Amino acid sequence: MSRAFWVRVHRWAGLAMAGFLVIVGATGSVLAFRDEIDVWLNPDLLTVAARDAAALDPLELRERAAAFYPGARIDDASLQIEPGRSYMARVWTKGEGESAALIFLYLDPYTGERLGTRTWGVVSLDRRDLLFFLYRLHYTLALPAFTGSFGSYLLGVAALIWTIDCFVAFYLTLPPRRRDWSNASHAAKSWWDRWRPAWRIKLDGGAYRVNFDIHRAFGLWTWAMLLVFAWSGVGFNLDVVYRPTMKALFGFAELPAALSARAEPLDAPLLDWRAARVVGRRLLDEQARRAGFSIESEALLSFDRSRGVYALVAHSSPEIAANARAMVVFDANSGSLRAATWPGDSAEKAGNSIYRWLARLHTASIFGMPMKILVCVMGFAICALSVTGVYIWWRKRKARRFRDAHGGAARTPLEPMAGE
Repeated sequence: MSRAFWVRVHRWAGLAMAGFLVIVGATGSVLAFRDEIDVWLNPDLLTVAARDAAALDPLELRERAAAFYPGARIDDASLQIEPGRSYMARVWTKGEGESAALIFLYLDPYTGERLGTRTWGVVSLDRRDLLFFLYRLHYTLALPAFTGSFGSYLLGVAALIWTIDCFVAFYLTLPPRRRDWSNASHAAKSWWDRWRPAWRIKLDGGAYRVNFDIHRAFGLWTWAMLLVFAWSGVGFNLDVVYRPTMKALFGFAELPAALSARAEPLDAPLLDWRAARVVGRRLLDEQARRAGFSIESEALLSFDRSRGVYALVAHSSPEIAANARAMVVFDANSGSLRAATWPGDSAEKAGNSIYRWLARLHTASIFGMPMKILVCVMGFAICALSVTGVYIWWRKRKARRFRDAHGGAARTPLEPMAGE
């Protein structure tokens, strides 16, 4: 296929994605520092005065949260309490009709006192709801509840187009083949000499040239991270494409058959939460001795009603790749082990490890502050690429209309002439 064909593909793909990419780029820049911003906006919810006293047991805090909402569901309990921070419980309660409302309840971890609540899905720029709204806008376009997962699906399709366009855009930055150069002196240059201008921004050019150089150079400088964001977006929102592709390319371990859904959800397991933690600890210790890793701290205990299982997650060592956690999944009635994962698990597939890396890079949950800064900057770069791309298209469209109206040739090429 000709270069002109791929130029058209890139142009229309960019126009189709531009609005979506501006939204996810701008909100992603903010969300890179979501914890820091949320604490600054809502210290009354997220922070507590430092004390010398010991905090309450996390499962007792879960019980106190449940007491505030009789009949509601709390299906997970964080087992970590950070000094100076409140304890958060996610409470599923009935809203109007049959819709379930997700309430985030914040407690003082030392006394169990209720500090306040936030409700997921509220469209508001109030300081309490702002970060939640931006999160929903970033991942689902914050569409109304009656649209279901349509917003997430749209972003998944946009991410798939973006992934493909990453390779198209990279190809278009490469220098044309030598036989396509009319000037013999240019054709005599080395391949790198002909590609080098694509990495530069010529600031003394006109507005069109500067925008074109920014669009092309920014895309090259940030290409690897753009691909990370694009393909991880497919993983988050378009699993029907992501999973088969990764399985074919790298292998992808599916959930064990033992974790298939029950015919009826299990609402009243024989193991209560405290008994489940005891069972989970025993199973984790057994896996650690067998596989040769150590448990650093417990992170989360959760209950899956649809499968009738508990899962206990713990931080472990050594830290291998992007997986520093071990997990056991066990029957909520009998306590029998259903599944287990740990760092360096030989049964794991490369596709699962790649997905964890992509997810952690996308959400800036690895490498600390430097990664947060990079993700924030990348959000602005994505916006710049979208805006400059639309500007280039608009200028070329304007030039074509002028040429058609006056019968002349207006030169506003998609890429500089040879040697520029």
